[in-house]
Order: sequence, then C-alpha cells, then structure tokens
Amino acid sequence: MTDIAVKITAKFALARDVVAIRLAPVNPSDRLPAFEAGAHIDVRLTDGLCRQYSLTNVGDSEAPAQYEIAVARDAASRGGSLAMHDQLHVGSRLSVSAPRNLFGLDPSHQRIVLIAGGIGVTPLYAMAQQLCKQNVQFQLIFCARSAVRMAYLEELRALCGDRLLVHADDERGHPIDLDAALRAQPWDGVYACGPTGMLDAIADITVDWAPGVVRMERFTADPAVHAPGAVFALELRASGLHTEVAANESVLDAIERLGVAHSFSCREGICGSCEAGVIEGTVDHRCAVLSQAEKDTQQMMMPCVSRCSSEKLVLNL
Repeated sequence: MTDIAVKITAKFALARDVVAIRLAPVNPSDRLPAFEAGAHIDVRLTDGLCRQYSLTNVGDSEAPAQYEIAVARDAASRGGSLAMHDQLHVGSRLSVSAPRNLFGLDPSHQRIVLIAGGIGVTPLYAMAQQLCKQNVQFQLIFCARSAVRMAYLEELRALCGDRLLVHADDERGHPIDLDAALRAQPWDGVYACGPTGMLDAIADITVDWAPGVVRMERFTADPAVHAPGAVFALELRASGLHTEVAANESVLDAIERLGVAHSFSCREGICGSCEAGVIEGTVDHRCAVLSQAEKDTQQMMMPCVSRCSSEKLVLNL
C-alpha cells in the first residue's frame, strides 16, 4: 500500500523525555486506514530514517481522523528519536505506512495481564482501551525505573482504576517481582512490551506455559540473530534469479545484491516489513515477529535475519 502523506497537528509532553505526536492527512479529504490495538505504523523521516511506533488512540480506530504515537528520547538513538524530539514540530510533514498489527489481541483470551516496561506502555495503553470497551477481564502492570518517565500514567489511572498496578523502581527501592505478578492469577493471555531484560525474564518464567498464551513485542533484537551460518543457495522464483548467500550475509542483503527491490525497515527481525513467502527450503527462523505456529508452517520468513538450514531456499520474489 502507498505511504500516506501526513502532517503533525499536535506535539506535547507526556512524561519526562516522552512526547505525544498526532498525525493527520495533509489532504483533509484523505481517510486514514482503521486499526486495532497493538498496531503500529512506519514513520519515514525526511533524512531517510524509518522507525516503527505503536498507535495509541484506539478509541478512534474505526474511523480515525488522526493517528497518535508516543516517542521516548533515547540517548543511544540511531537518529530516529532525536529527530522526532528535536527536529519536528507542529506543521512538519512526514509519510507513514498503513497500520500493521503483529501484536494484536487474541479474542480467545478472556483473562489477560498486560505488562508494560517504560515506553513499552504504548501498545498496551491501546489494548487497555480496547479491553475496557469489550468488558474483558484484565490487569495492567506498568513498571519503570522512575514514575516521572511513565507515559499515559494519569490516563491509565482514569481508564483502569484498580486494574492498574504501578511499580516505579525509584519509589519501591527494587525492581518488580515478575514471577509473583504472573503467577498470582490463572492468566490465559499475557501481553508484554518493554526492554529486553524484562521480556527475557518473562520468557524464562513462562517457559513451560501453553503455546500462544504469552505474546511479546520487542524494541531490539537479540544480537544472536545476526550470527553467521552455513552457505546456501537462494532462488528468487518470480524473478528467475539465483545466487549463494554467504555465511556473513543476510538473505535480504543477497536479494538486494541481485537488484531486486524488497521492502524492509528495521533489519533486526522485529518489524515485519520484509516478510517473504517461502516456496521451498527449511527456514532457520530468527525473527521476533512470527508466532511459533507460523514458523512451523515454513511458508514465510523475515529475510533480514532468518536463514536457511537446508541446501537451498526458494522465495516467491
């Protein structure tokens, strides 16, 4: 789908080093695509940077007049967050993708815990709005190193009431006990977004839980996803092209080397932009996007990080 030309209609502080940005179509007659909680958009900045941000205004999701995102200033930014904070202002024009949802709520989950770490609250704030509207049982656990950095905190207090548990490390004097929090109720759905350490801890705690119960959205990929692998043959069936993928080369790199334009964004296996259909081959899945069931089908892959464990990989490109 073609990108959408938008302009910033509002920009304001949500917490220390966190701003909300509202985006509306440049052409007032254009309509923004609808979305559900958990969806994100790609935001393309003028210097070629592309970053993904969760949509938070799910209450207006069926016929949105604008999109709202929240951006935290990151001291280790590769340019995206600093540009959003320092270079953009009301009236600035950008282009954004249509919403994609790799982190949606499963309607079969009826006892849900949402676990947010820092700016990871953004998709979970949208989920809390949707769950309240649907009258589904849930609890939202919001943890951060400091309460002053908690975006949408007052909005969540008003929305969730006693279903919100807030844990600020600087006020409590220690990190949250995730093991106790998760085992306190027989949750059938766990949705978590936040820093790598928090998500890894949740994965360890729930390692023996049933498949599909725990869903996570990550900010960054494990460095191991870029580890080299064996050389294998690559065929792009629709293009009639063949090559070998080197041990230290990604499938996406090889696709680009062949001169085939293919969508991508993060190059870390966390955004889903580069998804490709698999015709033949055994995929060594390394992405954080596909569910285990989707990986098991061997019908799709994220070529920015995933590789092939058989001699040949054939893609529908």
